[in-house]
Amino acid sequence: MGQLKHDGRATQGGFTFPAGTFNFGDLYRLNQWNGICLKTIASGDTVRSADMEISSERIWYVALPAALNPAQGDVLYWTSGAGVKSGATDLQAAAQGSACCKVEETKNAQGYAAVRVLNIGV
Repeated sequence: MGQLKHDGRATQGGFTFPAGTFNFGDLYRLNQWNGICLKTIASGDTVRSADMEISSERIWYVALPAALNPAQGDVLYWTSGAGVKSGATDLQAAAQGSACCKVEETKNAQGYAAVRVLNIGV
């Protein structure tokens, strides 16, 4: 007989984030998952564990690269290369690999767009 572990909308138990600063509410690619960081980790923090919301059920406003201006409904992808990716610097419109998010609302004057996180084909 099976038993529910948790709702699956977020990781459970945390990922260890590498050196650097990671902000609550920002989109990242870490450990082969696309997700919204659920805790701010400062560059000097020694505890570097945090969970990410990985569900496509909620819409988040996230920072996009300055040169990226997607339309509503566009699918966004990570730039090439290994390692941790940040939505603020590493998103692109060019289809490459698996999709990481879908634009629900276009970018505003502050550089944020509403997106739905995607974790298909990962």
